[in-house]
Amino acid sequence: MILDRFDRIRVVNLAHRRDRRAQMEGELRRIGLAGDPRVSFFPAFRPDDRGDFTSVGARGVYASQKAILDEAAEAGESVLILEDDCDFEPHVTHYEAPDAWDIFYGGYEPSNWADLQGSDIIGAHMMGFSATGARLMSDYLRDLSYTGIHPPIDGVYVWFRRAHPGVVTHFAAPPLGHQRSSRTDIASLAFFDRWRGLRSMASAARRIKRGIKRWPRP
Repeated sequence: MILDRFDRIRVVNLAHRRDRRAQMEGELRRIGLAGDPRVSFFPAFRPDDRGDFTSVGARGVYASQKAILDEAAEAGESVLILEDDCDFEPHVTHYEAPDAWDIFYGGYEPSNWADLQGSDIIGAHMMGFSATGARLMSDYLRDLSYTGIHPPIDGVYVWFRRAHPGVVTHFAAPPLGHQRSSRTDIASLAFFDRWRGLRSMASAARRIKRGIKRWPRP
């Protein structure tokens, strides 16, 4: 299966988000990756300010994924990067991908489903890179040039692919993972996540919603 194709699997997780870590550990158990020596949780960066990014969270996601790619590139290994709000679809355990690719999208939202290669892509919660892909992307992120607002990590991945059309990208279709509904660390918090009295109710509602999504479809 596709998960066997990576030398290392890194889960990006902020230290204080123990709720997300526990949920992600459950996801890993569900697909047989609990205790896999390739899997480890990466302590996500939490910058003091947003810099040129739209938010502190967006800057932290970018820096965290960049660091993981740098590590993989230095080791000469392939890597699967998972954000800690990724839920796996049932077919992830038997999904097979072609042999030749350097970038793998496992979870994403395209602007055009009919043209994934040319589409803008939102989401970087399940991204895979071959050893070559990790090296190329690490170099690209190091030398990135931009003006104005710093693009988010999913946007930069699209920039890279358009600048390097010869680098083979594979999209899992349908996607193998989706973002779990949870309290955000990237955007401003909704009012029900800011108020302690409503926060537990919001969490319970998200768990119910998540469970409903997993009910077998008729």
